[in-house]
Amino acid sequence: MKICSLIAFSTALALATTVHAQGLSAPEKVFVEKAAKGNLAEVELGRLASQKASDSQVKAFGDQMVTDHSKANDDLKPIADGGGVQWPTKLTGESKLLQDRLSKLSGAAFDKAYVRAMAEDHQKDAKEYQMQSSKVKDAKLKAYVDQTLPIVQQHLSHIQQIQHSGRPVSTPKSS
Repeated sequence: MKICSLIAFSTALALATTVHAQGLSAPEKVFVEKAAKGNLAEVELGRLASQKASDSQVKAFGDQMVTDHSKANDDLKPIADGGGVQWPTKLTGESKLLQDRLSKLSGAAFDKAYVRAMAEDHQKDAKEYQMQSSKVKDAKLKAYVDQTLPIVQQHLSHIQQIQHSGRPVSTPKSS
């Protein structure tokens, strides 16, 4: 009897481990990697804005990006680790090109380019998180998406307010 119970327990444990090991689906892994890279980019570009922006609203927005997207990646990292997703450690691709381009700018030119890039990026991110909210099946990833989406939407609203305020994106009027 004990042997049968032990075999049944071992079989149940093996099945549970197999089901748990399936983890994230391939599309979920792609999203996690994309989100981690996006958060890293927002942090690095936010640091750049904190240093180079001339407009106080743009500097403050950069600081907020560092804080909020660092936290988002802190929340995402255990999901990535559990799902076998490689964690980014440096900017690559378009994010690296943007960082390089922005790092060569200063003052109002930096502000304008950074605000435009953040508005475009957060618009794309808000759509992506909205779409993923209805697609994601993994419970931990779903919680991350549902927690992060309102923050991304708030960032989009904030950067659009900066953009539409006429500061720092206005060009000097000629006389």
